[in-house]
Amino acid sequence: MALDASAVLALLGGYIATAVGVFLLYSPVIVLIISLLLTAGLLQLLAWPFIVLIRKLRRKPKHPDDSSWLLH
Repeated sequence: MALDASAVLALLGGYIATAVGVFLLYSPVIVLIISLLLTAGLLQLLAWPFIVLIRKLRRKPKHPDDSSWLLH
């Protein structure tokens, strides 16, 4: 089988058409994954102040380093 210019162009066109077809076939999945990642990032940004507040509320007060509180 001899590969002349028209055969090479036909093979190249077939590969390009296949790549475009696969991309179009999986484009809804790609869009879904990107939208889920963006939504998760936005929710994390919205939850950030509440997370900081909960961490501040759950932080235990420090005990004094010396034992002078025993004398009171």
